Amino acid sequence: MRIKAPKTIVTFPRDGEILVYNYLTKDSITCAAGDVYWLTTAFNWTEIEDIVNTHPQLEPQSVRAVLQTLIETGMFIVEGSEQARLVETYEKTWEIGPAAALFHFTATDNEFAPEGTSAEVQRRRAEIDPSPILFTVNSKSAIDLPLCYGHEHQSLMNLMKRRRSNRLVKQHSISLEQLSECLYSGLGITGFVKTQTCTLPLKMTPSGGARNPYEAYVWVRKVIGITAGLYHYSALEHTLEKLVSETNLSPSQLMAGQEWTNDMSAVIFLVADLKRTTWKYCDTNAYRVVLIEAGHIAQNIMLTCTNHDLTACSTAALCHSEISRVFSLDSLTKMPLYALTLGHPEVTADTYVEIDTVKRQLTA
Repeated sequence: MRIKAPKTIVTFPRDGEILVYNYLTKDSITCAAGDVYWLTTAFNWTEIEDIVNTHPQLEPQSVRAVLQTLIETGMFIVEGSEQARLVETYEKTWEIGPAAALFHFTATDNEFAPEGTSAEVQRRRAEIDPSPILFTVNSKSAIDLPLCYGHEHQSLMNLMKRRRSNRLVKQHSISLEQLSECLYSGLGITGFVKTQTCTLPLKMTPSGGARNPYEAYVWVRKVIGITAGLYHYSALEHTLEKLVSETNLSPSQLMAGQEWTNDMSAVIFLVADLKRTTWKYCDTNAYRVVLIEAGHIAQNIMLTCTNHDLTACSTAALCHSEISRVFSLDSLTKMPLYALTLGHPEVTADTYVEIDTVKRQLTA
């Protein structure tokens, strides 16, 4: 049997011991500092008996036992195993280094607390550690700026001011025209520019290097003029193609148990094709550039929803592997990162507080 330590292992000190963590599989162990040595004995494929034989001063059976433990805990991989194939795929396709990979894979498929539990945790924390102030106030010498909304010619400002994320929605269908405008405003291609290296798409939102890493997959649930199902949106053609795959899951099962998503009329999943960006940018910052672009796209979609008196609630609490399975995303570098749910907003129970009220409280 040949084994090796994958390149996806990092170590951290913890309470006098060492935490060894494989970020690709999320396997981890805690051990004595000296035990980490064994991971240095097989940087390449190595027979277990070769490792045993190079340590004649140690009891062979004890060496085999240590190596077996490291195999069982995912710190060593076995040649030909599923884990070895996963590592091989990672090494061939991941181009922006271990720092971005550590964040990406650690943040994938995490468990999230139910909404009620999360609220209770926040209430308890607030009793001993109040929330930080969520805005910064200038001194009295600051300059007053002209009003940015309220006039007819400032319709864009008024639209942005009306935008709200309302998770409580009516059981009404949205129209195909509304869905169409949401998709086009966020991802639509408006033209191309030819450079020395390639022809780049121009979009409704900025894209790092014009690399256009995002595709949209749509779960149509209640949309007038189109049958329910899973679709792919082509930004170039501005078309929806129904996928062969179907799902008997509910939206909440793809979005970390968030039950409010089950009432929405449609869900837009933003999936990043990381290779499009890393073809040009092969550094860790490329990952940040891709994440930022999701915000650009989502904001356009949300404003378009507001213009149609709809609500678009965004969430990053996703079941990434399940979404990838449902939409047949078979590449390690095609990543569902963000989702927007569309619907007709219902009256919310949240209490609205005028900004002037808060200002008066600060000066009281």
